[in-house]
Parts: sequence; C-alpha cells; structure tokens
Amino acid sequence: MQVPIFGGVFPAILHQGQLYERGTLLIGIPAKNRIAIVSTLHDAYEIEMDAAISELGDPFSPGRTIFLWADGLTKKLSGLLTALHNQYGLTYRILGGGTGSPGSTHGPSLITNEGMLADAAVLALVDLPAGIAARHGWIKVAGPFLVTRSSGNVIYTLNWRPALQVYRSVIEDIAGVALEESHFYKLTQAFPFGIQRYGVERIVREPICIEGEHLICQGDVPEGTLVDILTGSETSLRVAAEDALFQAENHLRPYGSPRTLFICESASRKSFLQEGFAREVAALKLPGAESVGVLSVGEFICNGRDYPAFLNKSTVIGAFPV
Repeated sequence: MQVPIFGGVFPAILHQGQLYERGTLLIGIPAKNRIAIVSTLHDAYEIEMDAAISELGDPFSPGRTIFLWADGLTKKLSGLLTALHNQYGLTYRILGGGTGSPGSTHGPSLITNEGMLADAAVLALVDLPAGIAARHGWIKVAGPFLVTRSSGNVIYTLNWRPALQVYRSVIEDIAGVALEESHFYKLTQAFPFGIQRYGVERIVREPICIEGEHLICQGDVPEGTLVDILTGSETSLRVAAEDALFQAENHLRPYGSPRTLFICESASRKSFLQEGFAREVAALKLPGAESVGVLSVGEFICNGRDYPAFLNKSTVIGAFPV
C-alpha cells in the first residue's frame, strides 16, 4: 500500500525552537487523509482548479485541516484560495505556505507521490482538528494610499500617480537614503505594504522588484483597495508571533491541549530580523508540545472565521491535539 506523501523544499526547517538550513523534516500524521494536486497553476482556469480540489471529496467533519503547499514562485495563489473557498467555505482550517527559495532558479519544489513538481499546489485534507492563527507585527508608518490601478501582483498607480514614485518618496523620507534598483530589496524588506481589512490585521504585501514605474509584489494587490506602508522591529514582530501561538492554543482548546505545533515562518522575516530571528523562533514553544515547521515563501491560513488568505512576512501557527 502506497503511503501518501505531501510536502516541499523550503529555505529552512524548524524543530524545537531551532532553525536548520540543511536537513529533512519527516512528520507522520496519525489520521485519515485525502490528497489533491493542482497542476500548471499559473495557467489554470478556475474551473480546472475546482475540478482538482474536488478530489478532496466530502468533508470528514467541520473543523478539520487542510495542509496547503504551493509553488511560492508562481502566480494565481489568490485564485487557488478563491476556488478552495468556493467549494468548502469555512468548513476547513487551512495551514501552509509557499515552497522554493526567493532569488533561486525556479525549479520543482513540491514533493508528492507523483514526484517533484513545479508550478503546482498540493492539498492534503487530514482528519484532525486544529487551532490556527497568524500575526505579523508590522506597524503603519504612512498611508493610506488608494490602489488606483493594479493587475494581479503588479501595482501600477497609487493615488493616480506612478506607484514607484509614491513609494520612493515615502521610503526615502523615512529611511534617509535613496531608493535605487541595485539595493531595492535590501531596503524595501523593511517597508512592506499592508492591505487594509475591516476589524482584522492587515494583509502584508512585500514589494520584491520594480518594472519601470511599477511595483511587483509577492501576492496580489487588488485594485480599489487601501494600502498603508508598514515597518517593524524585532520586538513588534516577536510579540506578534507569540500572540499567534497564544491564539492558536486557545482556538484548539475545545479539542484538547496542543501536542504538536506546526509553524510557517516567512523567510523574509529572517532576512529582516537577522540574528533576532533565532530569538523569535526560540519563543514559539509550549510545554508538552513538539514544535516543528518551515520557513516559507508566503503563508496560507484559514482559521474558520475569516476568508482564506495568502500572507507575506507573517507567522502562521497550527496547534494539534496529537
């Protein structure tokens, strides 16, 4: 009998509060599971995503969990979440992240029974409850700005002006240095966008490069939304990560105490925090629970209360009773 396998290649793995940039993390899941694969993700129509996701079948029961791994260097990740929500609504908790490594050659990074895949997503429905939460800790320093023209992950204009002009004027004023293409990412990783949402924490979008006067982000930025420019500190990010742990533990409470914590930490948090990242990871532990996880290229979450989301520069934690 074939053992179902689902996972990916990541910038680093986490175990018991330690980060490892080399190694393999194998986790056995003692529960029924079903797996679906969405291929050629960047070119997939919604109807094709729906058909692939339907392979997960009928719900085991409300509150169960989907692990979602997707090629973090491809497009249509937001469309994948829309298709998932259209089929199952808030029936499931969703936890996962983007595979691959920022800046690396785009190659296969998903691990499945079909082999290594690129430009795809693997979804594993497991018959386990989970308490899931996410926080980021980035704080507003400027805005709001209206996204007056965008397409997918490209912002063309903010407040009817070229997006790069608006962003550059704010960053140069705050940072006191010129924003040049040669060191764009080094500076902008400290100043992401935050998409405003009513009553909940902003969704962070990280500018990763420029194209003319346009800004290319990791993840979609819908036209007509309001965005702020954010920044953070080691303290604000660590406090947020610890709060995500506290919330995940509380969400699991109806099912018992956490025995396993699965953590998806954004790889760009490590780039920003440098030595401080080890202190953040070390704090994400609970007595009596094994702590495992990955550094991911973007993070997925659905906590059963809010619409599924693709996040940047965030910490997502799943607490499980086994």
